[in-house]
Order: sequence, then C-alpha cells, then structure tokens
Amino acid sequence: MTGLRQRMTVAAAAVVLAVLVTAAVFALLRIESGATRHAEDEGRLTLRLWEGLLDQSAAAARVAVGDPRLTEALERGNAAAAMERLGALGFTAVTVVNGAGQTLLAVPADQPIRLLDERRIGQVLARNDTQDGLVLTGGAAQLLLARPFGAQRPADRALVAIRPLTGSLEALAGVLGGSAFLVGSDGTLYGHAGPLAWADVRPAAERGEEAQATIGARGYGVRKLRLPKVAGTEGDGTLYLVTVRETTLAAMADSLLDSSAILVVLMVLVAGTLGLDWYFRRVFTPVYASMSALSALAAGDTGVAVLGAERTDEAGQLARTVEVFRSRSRALRDAEERRARHWLRQQSFIRRQMLRLSETLPEQGRRELLADLARIEAASEGRTPCARTDDPGALAVAFEVMAERVRDQHTALDAMVRQLQSALDTRTELVELQKQFEIARRMQAAILPPDLTTAPDLEASGLMRPAAEFDGSFYDFFLTADGSLAVLIGQVSGGGLAAGFMTVTARAALRTLAAAGLGPAACLTGANRLLAADNAAGLSIGLAMGIVSPRSRRLVFAAAGVPEPFLLRRFGDVVDLPVAANPPLGLDPVMTAVETALDLPVPSTLVLCNGGLLDGENRFGVAFGRARLSGILGNLDDLSAASVTAAVSAGLAEHGGGAAMAVDRLCVALRVRA
Repeated sequence: MTGLRQRMTVAAAAVVLAVLVTAAVFALLRIESGATRHAEDEGRLTLRLWEGLLDQSAAAARVAVGDPRLTEALERGNAAAAMERLGALGFTAVTVVNGAGQTLLAVPADQPIRLLDERRIGQVLARNDTQDGLVLTGGAAQLLLARPFGAQRPADRALVAIRPLTGSLEALAGVLGGSAFLVGSDGTLYGHAGPLAWADVRPAAERGEEAQATIGARGYGVRKLRLPKVAGTEGDGTLYLVTVRETTLAAMADSLLDSSAILVVLMVLVAGTLGLDWYFRRVFTPVYASMSALSALAAGDTGVAVLGAERTDEAGQLARTVEVFRSRSRALRDAEERRARHWLRQQSFIRRQMLRLSETLPEQGRRELLADLARIEAASEGRTPCARTDDPGALAVAFEVMAERVRDQHTALDAMVRQLQSALDTRTELVELQKQFEIARRMQAAILPPDLTTAPDLEASGLMRPAAEFDGSFYDFFLTADGSLAVLIGQVSGGGLAAGFMTVTARAALRTLAAAGLGPAACLTGANRLLAADNAAGLSIGLAMGIVSPRSRRLVFAAAGVPEPFLLRRFGDVVDLPVAANPPLGLDPVMTAVETALDLPVPSTLVLCNGGLLDGENRFGVAFGRARLSGILGNLDDLSAASVTAAVSAGLAEHGGGAAMAVDRLCVALRVRA
C-alpha cells in the first residue's frame, strides 16, 4: 500500500511537471512566433519607410532636375554654369544624350553617365516622362533620373542625372534611433548614416538577416534587408540595407523575466508534490485491509476472512463488496461447467446436420459446405461459453459464417452493377463532350478572316494554332467606313460550347460598336456590359482592339487581359509598346476600359498575341516566353505581315515539336507601309 501511494504521488507530480513544461513550451513557442512575426513586421515597416524616403527624395529630385537655370545652361552648352547649378540642386553629375545613347554634354566633363543603354533611352523618349531608380556608381548608391530634354516634343534628347542618397539614409537612421548602411553582396559599403562604423557591424551582418552584435560592451540588433537589384557599373548590382538598433535594456529585461518564471515553476512543483503525498496517505490507509483481502481472493483463496464489513464508510463498502464477490465466485464455476457441456452438444448437432446436407449437393457445393463447416469448427475452438444462459454457442458461429457468405455475394453483385453504370455514364459524357468541341471548333474557324492585302498602305495577317481541345480564342481585322483598319484578338477562359458562343458574341459586339464609329475603349466597355449581363457560366474573356488611320498613321489601342503588343520599327529593333492595362471582360458590368493613342513610325509593324502563345509550355515544361518571341521578331529580314506570322508559326512548331497545346495560340501582324 505504501508503494502504491508513493507511485501515485510520483505519477501525479510527473503529470503536474508535464503540464507545467507543456505550458512553458507553448509559451516559449508563442513568444518565439510572436518575436518572428514582430521581426518580419519590423522588417517590412523598415522597407516601407526606406521606400517612402526614396519616393520623397525622387519627388524632390524630379522637381530639381527641371530647374530652368540648369536647363538653360545645358541648352547653351555652358558647363561652368551647369556645374554651379548642380551643386546648388544637390546633384553629382548630369549628362545629355541623344536617342542613340551618344553623349552630347557631360557635367563634369570627366564623369559622363553611361548607365542607360539605347533601349532604355528610347523608352524614356517614347513615354515622355521622367524615370528614376537606384544605381551603384562612384563608390556610392545614388538616385538616377532620366527625362526627355528640350522644347521639341517628342524630344530627341534625354537628360540623365544622379543624386546622392545621404539625406534619405540620415532620415532613416534618425527615425530608427540607430545607424543605417547600404552595402553590396561582397560587403562593399555604398552609404552610411549614424554613429556606428561599418567595420564593427559587418561581422554580425554577414551571419544572416537577423543577428546580435556586441560593440563596446553594448548589445545591438542587426537587421539585413535585401533591396531590389539595381543597375550600375560596380559589383553585381545586389544591394542590402543594414539597420542597427541598441538592444541592451531589452536583453536585461528578458533575462530577469526568464529567471522569475523558472523560480515560480519550481515552487509550484514542490508545493504540489507535498500536497499530493499528504492527500494520498490520508485516503489509502483505511482501505489497506480490504485491498489485502481482495488480492488473496483474486488468487483463488475463497476462504480468506474479510475484515471491516461492519464499517459505514468507503472501507466498509469495499469489504462488503469483496464478501459478495467471494460468494458468487463458487456459483459462477458451476454455471461455467454446465455451459461447457451445452456448447459441446451444439457443436456435435451442427456437424451431423451439415454432413448430412453435403451428401445431397453436387461436388462444388459439397466442397464449399465442408469448407464452411471447417471454418465453423475452427471458430468454435477459439470461443468460450458466454456468461448468459441463452447464449446460442456454436449455432451463433454457424450463422456468422452464413451471413458472411451472403454479404460477400451481395457486395460482389453491387460492385459489378456500379462498374457497368459508370462505364455507360462515362461513354455518354465523352460523346456529348466531343460533339460540343466539334461545334465550337467549326464556330471558331468560321470567324477567322483571310489576310488583308488590298489596302494601299496597310496589310494584316493572322496566325491561329488551335489547342488540343477547344479554348475559345479568335482574331479579326476589317476596314471601317472611313478607311481605317480595325484589328481584334480575344481569348475566353475555359472551353466547350459556352466559350464558343461567348467568342461569337464578343466578336459581333465589337464589330457592331466599331461600325457605329466608337473608339476601342468605348467598344470594349460596351462589349463588357453586354457579356456580363448574361454570364451564368462565370467565364471571362481577354480582348484587345486597335484602330489605325492610314492617313495620320495614328494608333488608338485598348487591351483587357492580354499581353502588351510588340512594335518593329526597323530590322532588329523590337520594343514593347506601352499601353494602358485593363482587367478581363465579362465579370464586372460597370468596368470602364482605358485606351492609349500614339503615332506609329513609317514603316513599322505592330504584333499582337494572346497569353496562350507566351505561356504555352512544351512537353518539357518550358514556356514559349516573351523573350523568345522578341528574339524571333528581331531576327526577321522581311517585316511584312505575312512574313511575321510565318516566322512566329515556325518558332511555335520548333518549340512544341508539332504537338497540340492545352490552350489556343494566336498572333496578328499589322504592317504600316510608307
């Protein structure tokens, strides 16, 4: 009894300890998770603060780079006046370049800025807007601005200027109450603000994104944040923002809190163990005698004396229960002997009857019946007579075997019926689906126009490579009443007959609205309102529409959910045409499309494609990609519309190996001749 009390005390103490340890572990995990989330939030806030400071610096630089006095000095080629004005505006250097990227004027003359190639300069001039970004030059991270230069519009020159980031770094360090550094991937320092030196912080920063450092007997938290890749002439262009904040007081507070928590847990454990030992000693001492008598009775000694039956507490109840158990154990042995004899009689009766039945069956049925009999006898050998007097014994085993045979037969029959029904349903669905795809393919092929070669100054050609199953894409081009050329491309999400009807509806709506004299944005807005009004299937459609006037060579273009078009200005010169982006149509009835208008060079070729052409993957999982298409267009020797579509068709065949893709791939080329 004393050993049981001690074991229960130890077990209860172990349970209390386990509960405390579990609670402590969960608390530590929660604290660690909270600290991780706090660190992530603090990192995001730091990046947002840095981006906000950069935006402020960029806004101020945009204003400063348009200074009239600086512009006048650069227009006159007065380098001395421009240099004086640069210092007042906070710029390090400025360069004027032409559209081919050649330097026209550099201030200072020995530091021309060569950070933009011809393509980037062309984009700045085409968009007629100021662009900014970070660059690594002159051993420091600086802000670069590029804008069109000159009174002529569109401008044929660009102004490129760089400005230090010292003010932004100092503002960040002041807000964080520490130090801030801009460093490269190899540890090269490109900017610094705050009291600490980079040589003291660098070992901690190189250990990871979050680290602790001890500098001059004080603790500091070091956070390393990766910034977007920047252009420049030094290093690999990777830039990190390293911030340092003092954590000495926070570490002391955490250590004090941990020590207090451990002391409280130990005190609770000791007090709980002592209390449990006292409680178990008081409870188990009165029932010791009854427990000893019960152990002897369980060993088969029915003559043991049970003491304490006269008591009125729980110990007396236990003693009287043991006395009842002793008196009934003798009667139980007699009942078990009677049931055993009855069990043997049942087994003998079932065996005789089943052997008699087997003599009347054919050979197969006889073997199965004898196998069932063997199973019944094997199962009966492992059973013991039940305590109830109405136990069917071996007869119950026989019924179990027969019921199992009936269940097996029904299960096999149900499985055969389900397989047959599933095969019939699958065949019917496949036939209906094939019919829908065939109807949709015929509708898709019927609306594709032939190449346009009759217009004197314009020509158009289209390419469609259909998917393995109908995907709902189309293209179209036609001449309007005033002689302008309208071109359309579209792709419906999903496939089947519903996508085919939406394709026809979208094409008819755009043609009708264009015939009424509406522009591309108005046509897309009207078509979206029509499609969204009755779109129970929830399909969406990507559409693009452009109208080219042959007299003014002006393109008005609107796109919704399709990639940006390409423009071929001359051999090997392929640029992305910047157009306004709109979401796919058919989902939001109140959506209003936005269009873009620009003048096309003469001669030039406009190339439109759908997302399936760029994103379609071959059997190796490699997408066709925008870069591949741009390379094909840049290697053309003939920029006619038919030659462009033929080259794109050959590129698709080489990429996919002639196999059909999961989505339609289409391309339309529009040539503006001189």
